[in-house]
Amino acid sequence: MVFTLLDVIQIFEAKIGEDLSGIFSTIQSIMVVCFLINGSIILYYVKEDPRIILLTLFQLVLFVAISISMTKLNYGKSGALLNNMLMLLSFSFIALERLDMSRATRQFVFAIASAGFAILAMLVLKNIKHINRKLFIFALVGIALLLIVHFAGKVEYGAKLSLSFGSISIQPSEFVKLTYLFFISGCIVTYKDMRGFLFSTIGAALHVLVLVFSKDLGTAMIFLVAYVFIIFIAYKNYIVLSLEFIVAFAGGIFAYNRFPHIQSRFIAWSDPLSVIDDKGYQITQSLFAIGSGGWFGSGLTNGQPNKIPVVTKDFIFAAISEELGAVIAICLIVIVMCTSIMLFNRAFACSNSFYMLVINGIAIIFSIQAILNIGGVIKFIPSTGVTLPFISYGGSSLLSMFICFYIAQCSDELIYINKGRRRYD
Repeated sequence: MVFTLLDVIQIFEAKIGEDLSGIFSTIQSIMVVCFLINGSIILYYVKEDPRIILLTLFQLVLFVAISISMTKLNYGKSGALLNNMLMLLSFSFIALERLDMSRATRQFVFAIASAGFAILAMLVLKNIKHINRKLFIFALVGIALLLIVHFAGKVEYGAKLSLSFGSISIQPSEFVKLTYLFFISGCIVTYKDMRGFLFSTIGAALHVLVLVFSKDLGTAMIFLVAYVFIIFIAYKNYIVLSLEFIVAFAGGIFAYNRFPHIQSRFIAWSDPLSVIDDKGYQITQSLFAIGSGGWFGSGLTNGQPNKIPVVTKDFIFAAISEELGAVIAICLIVIVMCTSIMLFNRAFACSNSFYMLVINGIAIIFSIQAILNIGGVIKFIPSTGVTLPFISYGGSSLLSMFICFYIAQCSDELIYINKGRRRYD
């Protein structure tokens, strides 16, 4: 709770002063370490699995490496934003160690790989001058990847989501989110007239249509929402915003009538108890878990979260709520909200229009993913199968979010490089 309070204060880190913000960030860093160690000790005491202690030590080393890498890559990173990312990762590590030790180990490996690829992505981006002019390359790469999934993808839960290579499964749409943001931002910045709006609209429509025909409607919704709000941020036109909402609403009605699995999700959402043995089983078990946890939780390892289907991915928030309680769950929601605001603050502090729009898009995608995931878990909205950023199990989602946050943290350096000079020149 203290971490969350400091988080709320640090939304205004630009106003409270660099010294005070640094003190708060240091306190938060210590609390992240304490949270991870405390959770691991409890799990080790109950499970008596020495892998937990060993994994925790490696996780702490990873956190130090991430902090150092961001410091080396960027001159003015946000300490609060970094701490939030590490705290979300801590929730993921502890929850997965509780639910499935093998998946916890794999998630840690995914985190190492994600940090490494994120650093590599920053080094590549630093060497691309005038990146906004590469907009059509980003569009072609993104649409091509989505088409490959559409024709050769593996069907999961009624939608074509991933490509399988033996035991390895990759979800390309997670990476297309980045090329998609680069494309839309590039259109707006490169063509400062109606052409920018038209090109971005056509490109966004093609991305969304491929996702719709692949029945990946959760991701299609994220892409659509990102497009709508990036266009509004760029042009500030309420008439265009209204028209886009009307089109989105019409598309939602079409999808509902066209795809039976969407109708099933609406039935499970509207009255889960009536279909508890079938379509409503997952959401019903989620609500039972949250309700049985109460305000302060049943205690780590004392609940029954494994009764919830796909609990390590889509419904991990329910597992956290059951064993750590509604108070911690609310604190987690506040951390997510503060992270979103910090991302928007980073975006609007950018002196470069392209990266301002890209980071706004990152903030929008992060926010809408969290809303769709948590909203589906608590029955606020129908379940969409969207992961909770940094917390849900999955390598593709984790890698995508790592690169997004590294871009947001290192935006100042990228701006200088893309202008054709080094920051320290």
